[in-house]
Order: sequence, then C-alpha cells, then structure tokens
Amino acid sequence: MPYYFCNTFFKKIIIQIFLIIFLTLPTLATEKVEINRLYQALNLKGLFQELQEEGIIAGTEMLKDGGQSQQSQAWVITLKEIYSAESLEEFFKSELLKLNVVEKMVNAINFYETPLGKKLIKDELITRRALTNESKKIQAKKILNQLKYFKPNRLKLYQKIIEENNYIEDNISSSMNSNLAFYQGYSLSLPSDKQGLLEAEIISKIWKNENETRERMTEWVLGFTAFTFKDLTSKELNLYLEFSESTSGKLLNNSINYILDKAFEDQSYKLGQAFAILSEQGGA
Repeated sequence: MPYYFCNTFFKKIIIQIFLIIFLTLPTLATEKVEINRLYQALNLKGLFQELQEEGIIAGTEMLKDGGQSQQSQAWVITLKEIYSAESLEEFFKSELLKLNVVEKMVNAINFYETPLGKKLIKDELITRRALTNESKKIQAKKILNQLKYFKPNRLKLYQKIIEENNYIEDNISSSMNSNLAFYQGYSLSLPSDKQGLLEAEIISKIWKNENETRERMTEWVLGFTAFTFKDLTSKELNLYLEFSESTSGKLLNNSINYILDKAFEDQSYKLGQAFAILSEQGGA
C-alpha cells in the first residue's frame, strides 16, 4: 500500500513537470520568434555593429589622450572583445527573453515593420554614423537653429517626442552609470596599494560633472533628432508621437534602454579593467 501511494505521488510529479515543459515550450518558441522579428525590424545588427566601431574608436582615442600614440595589436583585440557586436546580440536577446514582455510589444514590432517605422530606423542609423563627422555635427546644429527661429512649432513636436521617449534623461543616466562602471573597473583592477579611489569619491567626481553631462547630452539628442527627422512630414511626426505615447511603444523603449544600459555598464567596467592592466604594464 505505501508503495502504491509513493508511485502515484511520483507519477503525479512527473506528469506536472511534463505539463509545465509541454505548456512552456510553445510560449518560449513564440517569444524567440517575436524577438527575432524585433531584432530584424529595428535593424539591431546594424546598430550593434556601429556601436562596436564607436567603442573601438573611443578606446583607441583614450590611449592617445593618455600620451600613447601607437596602438598595440593586443589592445585593439581587447577592444573588439569588449565591444563585440555578436556578444551584444546574444546578451540583448537573452535579457529580453528574461523580461517576458515580448507578447506585449507586438503592436510596437508591427509599427516598425511599416514604411514609416522602417524609414525611422534607417534614418536613425544614418544619423548616428553621420554625426561621427564634425561637418555633419555642424550641419545638425544649423538645422536645429533654423528650427528655433523659423519653425518653432515643428521643434516643439520634436521636443514632445523626445520627452515621451525620455531620450535626454535616459542618455544622461546611461552616461553617468557607464562612467561609474569604468572607474570601478579601473580602480578595483589596480594593485591594492594603488586603489586610491573609493566608490563614494568616484560617485562624487561623476556628480560634479552632472551639469556638463546634461548640457552635452541635451545638445546631442536635439542635434540627433533634428538631423534624423529633417525629411519627415508633419503627419509622420504626429504618427510617431502617437506611437511614442502608446503603452506598447513605451514598453519597447523602456525595455531596450534597460537592456542596453546593462550592456554599456558591463562594457565600461571591462574597459576600466583593461585600462588598469595596461597602465600597470606601462602601456598607458
């Protein structure tokens, strides 16, 4: 009799486990399909490749600023590993799956598969690449100044879109968190007798630059927006504002920012570690 109840008990557990797996697998498969749709619709492959290039350039410039004119092959390899587009893709998809919000983003994915959505994604990547060039930065400032004086209503529409997507505050927060991660990685990777910066001191240094960071990010976001939206009609801008105000649009925006902020902090920490090790080797 005891064996009967024991066998029945374990059979129930096995059935329950089987049902959980059986019911979960289709949902998981569907989520992965939607994540791949999202990845394609937002052209994140193109964005992550651009971010990799920007990271490598910034990393090499950092050595130049430190008085190191020649770049070692080892340092470039390290930068490629830190800013790997493939690693970022894997991290992004994994984190998005963990959030378990993809089903609520279907309307947002649908939007970015429309002609307007595709146009926005294409223009945003073009703008990001363009603004690495000084002449294009000057052009973006000119466009912004023209809007201020000749098309203030259009500029107000841009500002509404910026506010709805929280572009300025998110960029400021991301920049400051990445700076903190870099200094933490740098300080903690030095020999114990050289770890002069405590976390409180690091945070204090970063907050002292908060106004400068805010000014720089505000200018960058406004310039980026002015350059990206320059060919959009008023109807298209209002449609994008409507999307930005939607629950699905906000969820998508917040989820992407959350995941990328985590990724950027991790990259910055690793960069700080690598720079500390290079400094100890006399390479910076």
